[in-house]
Amino acid sequence: MPLRLLIVLFVFAGTAPLMAAETPKPKRIIVIAHRGAHKKSPENTLASFQHAIDLGCDYVEVDVRYTSDGVLVLMHDSDVARTTDGQGKVNELTYADIQKLTVGQSDKVPTFDEALKLCRGKIKIYIDHKDAPPAEIVDAVTRHKMVNDVIVYSSLDGLRAFKKLNPKIWIMPPNPGSIEKINAIRRELKAETFDGNVRDWNTELAEAAHAAGAQIWVDNLGENDNEAGFQKSLDLGVDAIQTDYPEKLIPFLKRLGRH
Repeated sequence: MPLRLLIVLFVFAGTAPLMAAETPKPKRIIVIAHRGAHKKSPENTLASFQHAIDLGCDYVEVDVRYTSDGVLVLMHDSDVARTTDGQGKVNELTYADIQKLTVGQSDKVPTFDEALKLCRGKIKIYIDHKDAPPAEIVDAVTRHKMVNDVIVYSSLDGLRAFKKLNPKIWIMPPNPGSIEKINAIRRELKAETFDGNVRDWNTELAEAAHAAGAQIWVDNLGENDNEAGFQKSLDLGVDAIQTDYPEKLIPFLKRLGRH
């Protein structure tokens, strides 16, 4: 065999494994079930959370409110009329009033404690902070030993309160809309992630958030809650996608080796 051919074979044999080792593995995308997997079971119910667990979701998003007698319950709207057979504002009803309500055909409005108990060790929780006192939420999360298994979305003032109560709790402000504000919020609050609808993000903002050391968790709700919208999020380089259709998102990501 000519010497030149031997040298070429040696070079290729020596570099091929190195090239293969340097091929980056696609980033695994975090899947968030918005108000639970609620196309099969009513939103914000234990049944919808269990369905999200069964599907293999990473997080379930819950909306935490406060009854008039100080119980943390899960309800997106300030009024119970849309999702239950009752009437009235959550913060004007007692927990006894809430217990009488039916969601959908037979589900009940769960307490935050019940959700924590169900989810612990099975799925993490994305807390959409409504009107409940941050101290009450942090206390419940701490009692259930889930400080490392939750993330909180709130206003900037709300997030300041959560970080003051427990700096270990991950927080998520909405997309502030500019590189300067992303950097300022990251410096002040040490925000681990930024939220926002996928339509409100662009490559420049996404790169700025990542450069600042934060993750990007987008909402693919509404018109972007489909495969075209999911791909748009992947093209931005996001870290997590919140969806009303986890049963569609997870198979889509698995086909791409992203979940």
